[in-house]
Amino acid sequence: MELKVEIPEDVIFPPLPELSFICSGRITDSKCSGPSIFRDQDFITATASDLIASMSISGLIRSRLRGRKRERWLNYMTKYGIEIEPREFTAVLKTGSLVTIYADGLDFEDVAGNTIFKEFRVTGMGNMYNVIEKLTEIEPRLMIAETRGNLWYLVSAFKLISMDQGIRKVLEKLINVTRADCDEITQIKNGRICLKRTS
Repeated sequence: MELKVEIPEDVIFPPLPELSFICSGRITDSKCSGPSIFRDQDFITATASDLIASMSISGLIRSRLRGRKRERWLNYMTKYGIEIEPREFTAVLKTGSLVTIYADGLDFEDVAGNTIFKEFRVTGMGNMYNVIEKLTEIEPRLMIAETRGNLWYLVSAFKLISMDQGIRKVLEKLINVTRADCDEITQIKNGRICLKRTS
């Protein structure tokens, strides 16, 4: 099943490679004559214990980052209102998620802008549906659930914080383009779950 772009943020979930192309109605990392998207990524990662120890995103930034990266992230935090919501914090504690906050620069058709989003990632063995249920509570735009036989699973939930208006407007041109392939697609509140099975 094809996961189509329905709104601009669907283009950025899951995170794009540094350079991707629009080829035959599909976003891909294979080079073609179609338009390209350039992604300049910047991110910070935290475990549940990191979040408990720092008690806030600003505390996390101050304790984990140094120099220009610290100043840049403090600016992102102020400008885009980056924070971990109480229900997100609860979900992280319940699932043991690894949280990554991305502050990416995107360039498409000579329009550049920032996209700020969160990824909550859980790997494990056994029943992943319990994890999916808990991550659904944070209302992600996209959840990708991958299973390898009955051995392990990887669940990633993506949630937008902010997208600059210029890049949002130009990404609207990609509505109905294929973003990914899934074995099963389920609609959830404000988003979708893409299930991928590998044997």
